[in-house]
Amino acid sequence: MRIFDAPGSLDTLRTACTTVGLDAPAPELIRLGENAVWRVRPGVIARVARDEDRFPLHERGVHLARWMHAHQVPVALPVNGLPNPVRVDGRVVTWWEEIPKARPATPPQLGAALRALHEMPLPDLDLPEAATVDKVDARLAVIDIPEEDRAALRAMSARLNSAYEDLEYELPRGLVHGDAHAANLLSTPEGRLGWVDLDGVALGQPEWDLVLTGIEYECGWVSDDAYAGFVSGYGYDVRAAPAYAVLREIRLLRMTSWLAQLPGEDKLRETVRRIADLRQGRPILGWKAF
Repeated sequence: MRIFDAPGSLDTLRTACTTVGLDAPAPELIRLGENAVWRVRPGVIARVARDEDRFPLHERGVHLARWMHAHQVPVALPVNGLPNPVRVDGRVVTWWEEIPKARPATPPQLGAALRALHEMPLPDLDLPEAATVDKVDARLAVIDIPEEDRAALRAMSARLNSAYEDLEYELPRGLVHGDAHAANLLSTPEGRLGWVDLDGVALGQPEWDLVLTGIEYECGWVSDDAYAGFVSGYGYDVRAAPAYAVLREIRLLRMTSWLAQLPGEDKLRETVRRIADLRQGRPILGWKAF
């Protein structure tokens, strides 16, 4: 498996900047996760995706951002005047206007923004079904973990995939973000909000978005008061939903398989801990955030 790390993504970014004629004297890494997010220069953000096959997802994300903006939905905008996205070095790069002085949204802000997103009319775009276990299976085929753990997680994935087909929901189906955690909804000191990371936007159940904050609450990353604010902002507590237990396990499996892709001893230690917790059904309080 090709390693996706900060130095490698920076090489891709520099090549992309040269390709589109963008000056980038000293790029600054903001976040390394499913994508590498770089501040190319003040006002311009680049998102480097790990694989070239994600081009259609990111192309749709660029179109969707423009559609959301036209419908008064808060969103980070693509940079005008640049090819967007671009294929470079077997990866994909997109260019975005920076939301100045932004920080992750608060749980109450996230809850209210998700309610507004879920109630939007559907865009005139060809949207996929929300991804669930399928991304896990692709990762499990390539990540470097003991074969006993791989077999156990594959069995867990198969069980959850079957259970997912029979889930019952209380909320109406519609548009979902797909990765709706606070770092993907940016907030300025003045209260301006903007959604980012739109390549997972799809058709699905709102519970799929809400379950992430429920998990973060269980991990201890969100306080009692903050979670209460999230529930109040949205108007629904997903932890009481009939689908929560299965969606929670799917998310935990996705979070763990995602982490296993990242380099670094700290990520490896946390991956080992998470796999053991998943296999033994232990509480997730104390899982570390990355």
